[in-house]
Order: sequence, then C-alpha cells, then structure tokens
Amino acid sequence: MPLPWEFVDHTADYALRAWGEDFRSLVENAARGFTHLLADLDGLRPDEWLDVVVEGDGREQVLIHALKEILRLHEDGRLVVEVRVPAADATRAALQLGTVDRALHADRLLTAVKAVTYHGLNIAHEADGLSVIVVFDT
Repeated sequence: MPLPWEFVDHTADYALRAWGEDFRSLVENAARGFTHLLADLDGLRPDEWLDVVVEGDGREQVLIHALKEILRLHEDGRLVVEVRVPAADATRAALQLGTVDRALHADRLLTAVKAVTYHGLNIAHEADGLSVIVVFDT
C-alpha cells in the first residue's frame, strides 16, 4: 500500500504533499510525513508518549500548529517517531506523539527544518478526501 504522503519538488525548500479521507487523517498523515523528513525512523519505537492538543482559527492553522508542535519537540531534543491523531476538526486536533531522545539517534537525523510555513497552504477537496502541500523552510 502506498504511503499517504510524498515529498514533492520545491524551488528552495522542502515540500510535502499529504492526503486523507477526512481532516483527522490528513493531519495524521501530514505529521507522519513530516517526521520522516526530519529523520530515518526505521525500527525506532517510542520510549515516551505525549498527549498534545493544538488549536487554531481554521483547518489550515490547526494543521500548521500540529506540525509546529513536532518541530518544537525536535528542537527541544525529542524525536517524534510515531503519530496518532484520534480527533481533529476545524478548530483543534488531539495528538498522541511517541518520542525518543534525539541525542541518542543523532546519526538518523536527515533534514534541518527551521520553520513550518503557510506558503501556498491550501487544504483541497479531492474526490476521495482532502489533500495539502506544506512547505518547510530549511
């Protein structure tokens, strides 16, 4: 089964296209794709789970806040290796983030991301759900 996300060509930075049957799965798939941009996660299992709620004034802002939370944890020394999104709507998303100590897996780090951007961000309705392209400043 193909992954519900892919990296796409972008002129200067990295971009990720994700899709899902509904907004909850779109957030989950975009977050999972983002974690794979940051590091090689093959075989890693979480040693800690964090429950996080992000809020926003619309779906795009909720999505960006979810991705920014993963980046914040990364900058604070925690590498997110598993993502679950049990609930999400137009104003909030509940995230369950499985993490490991980033310092113990420094050899697996791939891309240094400075920021999650709103550049060209638009959640699109597709025949089989929703899709989005998110650009990351590196």
